[in-house]
Amino acid sequence: MTDLDRDTLDGDWIRRFLFEGANVRGVIVRLGAAWRQIRAGDSYPDAVADVLGEMSAASALLAGDIRMSGKVSVQLRGGKVLKLGFVECTSEGHVRGLARWDGDGSDPFAPESLSEAVLAITIEREESGQRYQGLVPLEGANLALSLERYFEQSEQLPTAIHLFANETSAVGLLLQQVPAEGGIASEHDALTFEHARTLAATIRAEELHDLEAETVLRRLFAEDDLRVFEPDFVRFQCSCSHERVAAMLRALGRDEAFAAIGDGGLVEVHCEFCNRRYAFDAVDLEAVMRGETGAPGSALQQ
Repeated sequence: MTDLDRDTLDGDWIRRFLFEGANVRGVIVRLGAAWRQIRAGDSYPDAVADVLGEMSAASALLAGDIRMSGKVSVQLRGGKVLKLGFVECTSEGHVRGLARWDGDGSDPFAPESLSEAVLAITIEREESGQRYQGLVPLEGANLALSLERYFEQSEQLPTAIHLFANETSAVGLLLQQVPAEGGIASEHDALTFEHARTLAATIRAEELHDLEAETVLRRLFAEDDLRVFEPDFVRFQCSCSHERVAAMLRALGRDEAFAAIGDGGLVEVHCEFCNRRYAFDAVDLEAVMRGETGAPGSALQQ
């Protein structure tokens, strides 16, 4: 086994591939350590953790599919069980996520739980500063079907998605027929996509969890000519920082910031993504209000 094979098999990665001679592309994803860090952020019920894992794989699939500088987020909100699910993946492969639930967290995708739920896909492009959000009702028996319907309704792109998560990894496979030059889809493209979709429907969760990308693709598409790209690696990374927290406190204003000082003489801010806690005493707050950067304030916990 080569170093590249070992890295991709044991690590967190995104692999893109194309069907040669057709406007059909795909992405395959495995999140290991990154998913385990996201899951460790709270005591998630199993059903909620499964959805959050699938969202984590989906965000990485979309980031790998779009191939732009910026970030992609997948958000579920308004469900009666899953009140909020949010996962974000950047073009650098930095992923983070969290979920909020009600009751025992069982069966988030029960039809009666989704009457007011929505699915939001947000794309933020770094170079232009543009932000695009697509919003559709959350429909389907699972997240993969809901995402397929999102692409059908919002993007008019035929799409097949498979998502799985367990305690140790979150994995996914995406296939998409993209517009040909001039925006006209050919019959060959449509036939290739339907052929690929049919084969991808045979994928088993354990194959995506346990096998390297090339092996999965070879088993699924043995008779097809694929171009498989080198992996992009993924890791958990939160964007919180002392400077961002200080800017938030400054935006609150002096009166509100000082009113938040607790009995221990500190203002504590907890990042829900990574569990880091930032603490500021009165002296630190004075420095923050003066716009000073640097030493004041401390991270209490990772």
